Amino acid sequence: MRTDDLRQTKPIRHMLFWLFGIVFMTHLSHVQAKQENHIFIDIPSQSLEIALQQLRDTAGISLIFNSEQIAGKKSSPTKGMMSPRQALDMLLTGTDLTYKEDNGNIWLISSLVEDNSDEKVQSVILPELLIKQVRETSYITEQSSTATRIPAPIKDVPRSIGVVTRNVIEDQKAFRIDEAIRNVSGTFMSSTQGGRAGDFMIRGFRSDLNVFKNGFREDSTYGARASRDTANIESIEVVKGPPSYLYGRSDPGGVINQTTKAPLGHRYFSGEMIFGSYGLYRPTIDIGGPLNQSGSITSRLNAVYESADSYRQGVHSERFFIAPTIGWALSEKTSLRLEGEYLRDKSPIDRGIVAVGNGPAPIPIGTFLGDPRRRGEIEHGKTMLTLLHQFNDTFTWRSALRNAVTSERYSSLESNILDETTGILGLARYEIPQSLQSHYMQNELHAAFSTGSIKHKALLGIELGREFQRGKTSGDFGELGSFIDIFNPSNRQFNDGPLTTFNNQKQTNNALGLYFGDQISILPNLHMHAGGRFDVFEQNIVNRPNAFLTEGSKDKQTDRAFSPSIGMTYQPWKPMAVFANYTRSFAPQSGGARSVDGKLFRPETGEAYEGGIKLHTPDDQLRLTFTAFEIIKKNVLTSDVSQGPGSGFSMATGEQRSRGFEVDVAGQILPGLEIIGSYAYIDARITEDNTFVEGSRLPNVPKHQASLWTTYTINQGMLKGFGVSAGFLVFGQRNGIFLCQDPEGSFCQQPFSLPGYTRVDAAVYYRNQAHILNKRTNFIASVNIRNLLDERYFTGAQNFREIIYTGAPITVIGSLKLEY
Repeated sequence: MRTDDLRQTKPIRHMLFWLFGIVFMTHLSHVQAKQENHIFIDIPSQSLEIALQQLRDTAGISLIFNSEQIAGKKSSPTKGMMSPRQALDMLLTGTDLTYKEDNGNIWLISSLVEDNSDEKVQSVILPELLIKQVRETSYITEQSSTATRIPAPIKDVPRSIGVVTRNVIEDQKAFRIDEAIRNVSGTFMSSTQGGRAGDFMIRGFRSDLNVFKNGFREDSTYGARASRDTANIESIEVVKGPPSYLYGRSDPGGVINQTTKAPLGHRYFSGEMIFGSYGLYRPTIDIGGPLNQSGSITSRLNAVYESADSYRQGVHSERFFIAPTIGWALSEKTSLRLEGEYLRDKSPIDRGIVAVGNGPAPIPIGTFLGDPRRRGEIEHGKTMLTLLHQFNDTFTWRSALRNAVTSERYSSLESNILDETTGILGLARYEIPQSLQSHYMQNELHAAFSTGSIKHKALLGIELGREFQRGKTSGDFGELGSFIDIFNPSNRQFNDGPLTTFNNQKQTNNALGLYFGDQISILPNLHMHAGGRFDVFEQNIVNRPNAFLTEGSKDKQTDRAFSPSIGMTYQPWKPMAVFANYTRSFAPQSGGARSVDGKLFRPETGEAYEGGIKLHTPDDQLRLTFTAFEIIKKNVLTSDVSQGPGSGFSMATGEQRSRGFEVDVAGQILPGLEIIGSYAYIDARITEDNTFVEGSRLPNVPKHQASLWTTYTINQGMLKGFGVSAGFLVFGQRNGIFLCQDPEGSFCQQPFSLPGYTRVDAAVYYRNQAHILNKRTNFIASVNIRNLLDERYFTGAQNFREIIYTGAPITVIGSLKLEY
């Protein structure tokens, strides 16, 4: 890696440490406002219970109320700079409720009760209390903004939407987003790319392009270079089906959008020590609060250090992640938010084990088939600036800028060719230094208005982006004679020597997107969403001379596409909504593929139909979604058979199809008993291809996939605060690679399959108030056990017999946490 490439991360690094300094020094100074802090509140009209929960979380106040007391009541819209009590007054406008303060708590009571009557106050308080001090648990959320880019009730949006809340992430100790999205039907990670990132699958299709954070593409077209941490994530939304109508180039399975934690208008501190099997050590902090006496400037800081060994022999990883955030309410109608992230990750490149015969090799899953002393190192920095301005009750403007810089050093000795008779695995050495940058800007106009009796929430936006990638790949193609015996790993030989550069590329991408959407309420029980996006995507590829290219080359291609979406939701009765939609997508082809005349190819396209039913209980505490779908992916590259086998030329005539149905459930079954679960039946197959068997199933996609996680907390008696959790993951059998029409053809390997598995997880915990620092301190202790039955399983393959990723054996994770 060139020195100037590595210096690209310095501006972002300096900004992050500057932000960290402001937040940290402010908390040390303990600046306390002489008056009640004013904070920016934006809570739409909705269920009063949900609105009160949002106010409680935003303002950090202790609100006590009973669900029956407020059942069926709606809140008034509340927006602007104000104190928490002013916001509460606005929320309760039009109801028969008021409140009373007592010992720092705010008790909701009927306005018919006299303010000075303590006895009557107590008479309206029933056992079911929602108290911020003890910890509200919620596995559901009322609204989503991913499907429409405008916050809207999930039940009104005609898309299948899965949400993993912060409480689920914490209860399961999901440190990476791939561990969290398993809770959503048909969504999982099939490959770790050697531990550097992840190939996400949604409804049978790879969805690497489709990972976003706060509405921005997570990294770039080239994908992430490190597994994504959940330390600063508030929730993860998975919207099924092609997302190009709002997000541009993407695969047709769906979109994953991470929402980060917001700055806080009240003082908050959380410190957690996590430790576990294989030397896991992970301390974290989460602090926030106002930075000035008026409360107009707020902050949040999340940081984590992680050090761990592994069940994989000789593997040690280390990472540091910090994410400061500052919010500034410039006025009652204007706010600014600045976020930063910095990640440094060091770990060996781990390609798992190999296939022997028709399945994974019968060797211990901890066998490391390479040199764990060689490590990959990644530095990643990111900043995001968002400006919101409300012109009036109709129009709101959003302008956002996101910059990301990544530097990577990749050094590995990994699987090449296996002699299954002797068990000798040839190893190839690779050195890949590279740097990546991506810069995106979004400008959006939001409008809330009516045309007669029809209500609209409309959006008009433009997105501009530029991406840079520079990388060089050198290797020995296994010619240095390194090897390892898979059955006797001590019989090995690692050789050094000169490497051959076979790829030396620089690529610049320019992106332009114009998009619109309208969430339309035709009737109180009939909703429609229509939208679309026009994209222009330009690729400029410079190939420098290398072992396979003596003179170098330059290529340029510009793709244009319009991606529409339309859907309807109808509620025949209040707890039920029926929905259907149609969407299209596009994704540019890789710059390395060529036709026989040397031309690049037009984008892949996707087309999807989806319909389903959303159900919820009358109190909206439990939700169930049934969905059926069909997705067709066209223009998939396949071999040009007219040029003979192994020609290296391609044709864009392939087609793949995925169809099936899904079930998702989340919420509270009984007081203290929460659940999140899913089931997916996916029939994903090749329908047209010149190389692979038509009708064969796509690799890594099980027909049947299911998950379940339940949590029960004791809320009264001597055992109050104790709880237990249990759950499972179920994956059916999967193809490990594509099945070739000609098994003897070039780039074809003997097929193999990955066995199905069931993984059982469990946890025990204690959550309650503790009088360690002050009366508002919460103490949480937990022990999680993953793979309780010590199942031997495999998470996926990377379309080669020599790369099969293993699942961890039984793993214990302990945690001690204080928050106030």
